[in-house]
Amino acid sequence: MSTLRSMDPQTGEPFGAPVLAASDADVDRADAAAVAASTTTSLRAPAARAELLDQIAQRIEDLGDALIEIASRETGLPRARIISERARTTGQLRRLGRVVARGIDLDATIDHGDPTSTPPRPDLRRMNVALGPVAVFAASNFPLAFSVAGGDTAAALAVGCPVIVKAHPGHPATSALVATAVTDAVHDAGLPSGTFTVLHSTEHAIGTRLVEAPGVAAVAFTGSLAGGRALFDAAARRAVPIPVFAEMGSTNPVIITPAALAARADAIADGFVDSMTLGGGQFCTKPGVVFVMDNAAGRAFVELVATRIERAEPAVLLHQGILDGFTHRRSQSVEVAGTRTATGSRSRSAGWWAAPTIVSTTIDHYRANPTLREEHFGPAAVIVRVADIDGLVTAGDELDGSLTATIHADIDDDPVLIGRLRTALQARAGRLVWNGWPTGVAVTDAMHHGGPYPATTASATTSVGDAAVRRFVRPVCFQAWPDAAQPAALQEHNPWQIDRRVDGTYRPGK
Repeated sequence: MSTLRSMDPQTGEPFGAPVLAASDADVDRADAAAVAASTTTSLRAPAARAELLDQIAQRIEDLGDALIEIASRETGLPRARIISERARTTGQLRRLGRVVARGIDLDATIDHGDPTSTPPRPDLRRMNVALGPVAVFAASNFPLAFSVAGGDTAAALAVGCPVIVKAHPGHPATSALVATAVTDAVHDAGLPSGTFTVLHSTEHAIGTRLVEAPGVAAVAFTGSLAGGRALFDAAARRAVPIPVFAEMGSTNPVIITPAALAARADAIADGFVDSMTLGGGQFCTKPGVVFVMDNAAGRAFVELVATRIERAEPAVLLHQGILDGFTHRRSQSVEVAGTRTATGSRSRSAGWWAAPTIVSTTIDHYRANPTLREEHFGPAAVIVRVADIDGLVTAGDELDGSLTATIHADIDDDPVLIGRLRTALQARAGRLVWNGWPTGVAVTDAMHHGGPYPATTASATTSVGDAAVRRFVRPVCFQAWPDAAQPAALQEHNPWQIDRRVDGTYRPGK
């Protein structure tokens, strides 16, 4: 039997007890158990599902300092970051619990029959039902919030889908510890064990087998473009294809107008460097490319950023694979003709440390070199100088789909210019940021964390916020059914007291 060991990113040394790696047989057993659990979990009342999420959150909090210590050591992230991420993890579990308690995920809609209409209209009632078992692939850069009990798991369990998690091998001990909290909550709720399973493996083949498992009805993934696309392709090859909700690479472009630079160049430079190096530059929302004018002010901005980068401390990356990928991508970029590089310190001799780096170039070189246009996962970014105002607007033509896009502008900017920039960027991104930085992702009703390919494989969906639950349901319409035979969500007296739309009018429940 193979095992996984925890590794210390700051030293590169293994520590702690090994975690047992999954086999093909383990995947098959998890799939069969999830299928068996599907009927039970999908038929639970909204209040019971909300209670399960609340209990998972409580049990994660009950893990106390042991969880903080192991997650911080496995990832190299500071304690304060892990504490904050734990709060986000438990907060989103409880928030989605409140969402499903109101029945928002069910979207129950009733149109009473009308025999006097032309033609006569039957009684029609629609609600969402759970897809079935969901395979969740945990992310490396959020060991709690996008991992074993993260947003994908919370959203799937919220709507009644069993979950099989493929834990990330970068933090196996953290994953195993959190899994105990979820498993205990599932057991205490009286649910079958197949409601939640965690598999550990470093083998891509295990992930592929999980996607191909006959009982799996959907996939949620956060990671690299190569990994997400491989799973998407595997799901499409199935005899009955299934949806893959993959969040992948994103460059998160930033456009800075001349008026904004004139008003606050120093503050923008500070904000940019802080945002691109936050968390070692390992956020999917890191600003990876900035467009400025190729004039005296634009070139001065490059110097401001370069000065700050050269003073920046080295960043510890999450695991050896990320360091290798970052080193390779950065080496390719700095060797491109027509670029200038500024690099910070890399004073550590052991562990997975990386020097913050900025590469500046012109739009012509950026356009001609695909390497510069790809995501640099880690503390690196590209500044591109364009010839004129029209160049700022058409910069969007050079971009692939992203999770975010940012405009830094000023009150003196021409509203027509702002409108053109907004139109150009909304075609390329799922969230547009005004005079700020995209690295913070709030868990709210209005948040959209998604974007056109290759940022995601399903740009109409979000992996963060209340709407995240919609990924794992599908609508079913009931025509002319007797009231007693209807699902509880659609019965006339509304036994679950959920929010519904009746004959075109929103009617709140409790």
